[in-house]
Amino acid sequence: MATDVGQHQMWTAQYYPVKYPRQFLTSGSLGTMGFGLPAAIGAALMHPGKRVICVSGDGSILMNIQELATLAELGLDVTVIVLDNGALGMVRQQQELIFAENYSACIFQGPPDLLKVAAGFGIVSVDTAEPGWEKIAFGEKGPRFVRHRIPMEENVYPYVPAGKANVEALRG
Repeated sequence: MATDVGQHQMWTAQYYPVKYPRQFLTSGSLGTMGFGLPAAIGAALMHPGKRVICVSGDGSILMNIQELATLAELGLDVTVIVLDNGALGMVRQQQELIFAENYSACIFQGPPDLLKVAAGFGIVSVDTAEPGWEKIAFGEKGPRFVRHRIPMEENVYPYVPAGKANVEALRG
């Protein structure tokens, strides 16, 4: 399991059942958006025959979307799951909670169709709204791209504002 940086990273850290060392590849909020896909490609190269999952956001995946070409060319068993909320989710959440909903440069006005982009690289692509998406996403070998739409207003909690102590976390 690999993640990019953002709300999807926090949800994955909170809910993915890590059982073994080196099973969860994440920057721990110290990295940059775009970390997840290259990390997943590296993990797949190190562990051929194992399905690697990359959880990303619609903003994060755009930071290294060209690596879909590498993924397709190598035919790696990586499933990229993008939580698509039409925004830079963590930035939007911070602007909502800390800056009185003064949104700036965080909500996409004309986002690309990520399924078409991934398909353009030759990667099998599916939306979770489609029946049987799980079989398409995880059933066969090779790269896969999954889009899961979530509400833009969905926030991740607990949330510790910058400069605050963990005991001052917002609980939603």
